[in-house]
Amino acid sequence: MKIIIVANSPKKSFASLYHLNPSDYFIGIDGGCSELLKRNIIPDIAIGDFDSTNMFDTIQEKAITTKVFPSKKNETDLELALMHLATIKGATNLIIEVYDALSGRLDHELLAIKLLQKYAQYKIKLIDEVNTIQLVKENSQIEIKENQMVYFSLIPINEALVSVRNALYPLDHIMIHPLDTYTTSNGRLDDKTIPTVCVHQGMIYLIIIKNQDI
Repeated sequence: MKIIIVANSPKKSFASLYHLNPSDYFIGIDGGCSELLKRNIIPDIAIGDFDSTNMFDTIQEKAITTKVFPSKKNETDLELALMHLATIKGATNLIIEVYDALSGRLDHELLAIKLLQKYAQYKIKLIDEVNTIQLVKENSQIEIKENQMVYFSLIPINEALVSVRNALYPLDHIMIHPLDTYTTSNGRLDDKTIPTVCVHQGMIYLIIIKNQDI
């Protein structure tokens, strides 16, 4: 079981990227509920102010639970969905995939990335056609197993002590800084090798790029 969150970016990726598992838990954010319903997936919960969809009556009728918030609020709709995770038993142990939260408004995209840090207790991935973005915390190790991975990049939040193994550009306990740029566009040694990223101190954003043309 995973938790699947579908937001409402104008550039859609959920329909083409998500492989259905009926046991997953589905959260639709505002107009993102429409993307779920197009695939005959019933949202376990629909969340948002619903100011960007004309299908609210259908969403409210079909979703198992609907939570409507005023348009004038402090949180983005995506943050409301992440706040809801606290009510899901075992959510901190589950993979949480967020679709259609990138490639739209730049302010919303940047805030979505920053929310990975704010909700670092969860294993959240932001996913679109090109990128998968996740937070890697201190004393953590990630094996990059994505078959379609072309490049991967490390973006430190503050200073971070990292190692990169089984990759074109290895690092061994190197301190990287927020303004460093040399940790972009790393890659595999060969088709059989699985790169590994270790964060010994600090936190980083790990960005996996899946498009050869980028």
